[in-house]
Amino acid sequence: MIGTCQLCRKSKILRESHIIPNFVFKWLKDTSATGYLRPGSNPNKRSQDGVKQYLLCDDCEQLFGNWENKFKNSIFLPLSHGKANKFSYSSWLLKFAVSISWRVLASCFKQDLSRFSTIHLDKANKALEVWREFLLDKRPHPDKYQQHILPMDLIENHNDPNMPTNINSYILRSVDMDVVWFKKRAFVYSKMCRVIILGFIDEDRPNYWEGTKIHVHKGIVGETLRYRIPENFIAYLKDRTNKVRSSLEGISEKQWDRIEQTYSKDMDRAMASETLKATYQDVKMFGDKAFVKNNSKKK
Repeated sequence: MIGTCQLCRKSKILRESHIIPNFVFKWLKDTSATGYLRPGSNPNKRSQDGVKQYLLCDDCEQLFGNWENKFKNSIFLPLSHGKANKFSYSSWLLKFAVSISWRVLASCFKQDLSRFSTIHLDKANKALEVWREFLLDKRPHPDKYQQHILPMDLIENHNDPNMPTNINSYILRSVDMDVVWFKKRAFVYSKMCRVIILGFIDEDRPNYWEGTKIHVHKGIVGETLRYRIPENFIAYLKDRTNKVRSSLEGISEKQWDRIEQTYSKDMDRAMASETLKATYQDVKMFGDKAFVKNNSKKK
């Protein structure tokens, strides 16, 4: 379609751009028990891809693609396959992170502006413009609209009575995005399996985040760092995890049967899948509570 590219703002043929990069969904499918995806927004619909919108022209799409390939090969795949837990990066990581936060926020603007108050809308617009200028090399850094990265791993034990019983399945196997507003904190939340990217829109206490900030020129992500994150962000993660579980509990009996049939057709794939590994870790910690209930069979 012909339209205005949201990045360069030129009238061009627009590409149907992935909001979360396609390689994330490809990896999820390749390592799943069934070879299919079930989006949390509609778990009764089996899908092969993630959310896409007409946001970018071909030139800007390719610009993003260069940073995506760096992130995929340098961090995402090694972390996902357990081949590394310490990663060095250069200027490409900040570009990639900003591109993710920018497109998630731009996508939210296109979908539903009613969720933003006048104050929130003004702050979000300012963040969008700063990020856009940074991506186009019109400013040297994103200013106060920082980007933070949080690599995730298995949780093997805990002493939290409120820990969601699907925590490992969420950490290892979910893709999620959101725009979050607390009292004095606002950020774009982008989760790509084991990696969380946060783009700050408003943060009155950035020192509450330790070890997560992505630097302009170079840095390290991984186990050598001491991470500290605010308590309300931990509570937010639990809430997102519980919402995924609630959504999956709404799968219809017909779709449960379809899932079981797919498993039975290729048991070797199911047994070797990353899906099973994540579920197994939840079962180790929570027993039968880790299994998603089939509410469609309740009478």
